[in-house]
Amino acid sequence: MKRFLIFLLLTLLVFPAFAVTQSDLHEALLSNNPDIKKARAEVSKALLDVKDAKAGYTPTIDFTVTGSYIANPIDPIRINLGDYVNSGLLGTNNDYITVFGGQESMYYQFSLQLTQPIFTWGKLSMAVQIYQAIYEARVLQLEDVIEQAETELSTRVAALHFLLQIQSLLQDQLQITARLVQLADDAYANGMMLATDALGVKVQARQLDVAKSQIDQQVLLMMTNIRNLTGLADLESTDIVFDESSFEANLDGLLASDYAALVSKCLSDARTNFQLLSKMSEIAKLSNGIAGASVNWKPDFALVVNADYSGSRLPLVETDWYGKDDWSATITVAMKTTLYDGGKAVRNVNRTADDVNSAQVDIQSAKAKIRATVDENWTNMAVCMAQMEYQTALEAQLDSQLEVKKKLLDTGYGSESDYLQVQLERNNCEIQILQTRISLATALNTLLYLEGDAHRQ
Repeated sequence: MKRFLIFLLLTLLVFPAFAVTQSDLHEALLSNNPDIKKARAEVSKALLDVKDAKAGYTPTIDFTVTGSYIANPIDPIRINLGDYVNSGLLGTNNDYITVFGGQESMYYQFSLQLTQPIFTWGKLSMAVQIYQAIYEARVLQLEDVIEQAETELSTRVAALHFLLQIQSLLQDQLQITARLVQLADDAYANGMMLATDALGVKVQARQLDVAKSQIDQQVLLMMTNIRNLTGLADLESTDIVFDESSFEANLDGLLASDYAALVSKCLSDARTNFQLLSKMSEIAKLSNGIAGASVNWKPDFALVVNADYSGSRLPLVETDWYGKDDWSATITVAMKTTLYDGGKAVRNVNRTADDVNSAQVDIQSAKAKIRATVDENWTNMAVCMAQMEYQTALEAQLDSQLEVKKKLLDTGYGSESDYLQVQLERNNCEIQILQTRISLATALNTLLYLEGDAHRQ
């Protein structure tokens, strides 16, 4: 039982209590990232716009009902028959005859109108096409936002992993410099070191303090960005498990790839960003077609059907409402066109034609920028690999020197200060390797994004 408890304690010390893999971070990214959420909302809105555009094929039906109460209706109109004829000769009395029964207090109006487009010079179909293209562009934009977010997350997680190692090494460096300062103070007090040399050791220690503070700040900023990307507000740096084997596999795979094939893949029209720009060009062309169909002297035709009722009786409820014959129905073919607008319609055609040309220029400009980015990051990778090769060789050389200094120190012939100085140089070399790996991770993930393999991280 005691052995089991010791093993459990060691396990908790080695592994984080709540280990978060890169796969977990990517799932959180897809669920919580605000930019991805916004892009998804834009896709939903674009789909509703497509349905609205298709609704233009169907008729529009408007129904209007009004009910009015008349406080002072017209009274009944009666006449005395004796004022106009000799009622005695007719054998009748001088009775009053009601000519108008009077106005009722309630007055109702019902109007039903159906409008069905008949011919619009293709504007309806082009509107559906343009909104469909916008929807497809929003979908591509969502994919690109996800790819960019995944690339940023992978880069920041890798950078955090190497920064934490640098942070640990700098902590060791501070302990070494503290010992060097102590040795320098003792040597100065014994007259074995000049004041300027002792001061130089203290300046070296202060430089490490500044470097440690800068790395600490970078770690905090990196964690803030990772939390914002994933929406995991309680995430700690010790929770994240970096998949270094996957990182190395991606690096080896990219280094083994053919540069010309990589460029061709990055500049392929099948890439998400170029598909998006192609959709923007398609939208511009459709907008130009709609503008051309909207110029002057191109009338739109529609069928309009009206059914109206107005009277003091409520239809279908009160009796004798139909007897008053207060309803009407009309069928109309309407035509509408603009005869003169000062040339705005023609200028709009020219404007949309310029948009088409501009969209084509954007595609060529994007390809030129991506080609430059590929070249830059490919070169950066080569430079980083050369630097790491040199730094690794230098590290091996310093390890040999450190071993010699250690043997001399153990035999009493060496200086502890000399041994610690070599230890500082060796650790600085390892720190430089880690900094180079951060630059390498940035170039690697950028190239993976450009070729469309950002999800591999």
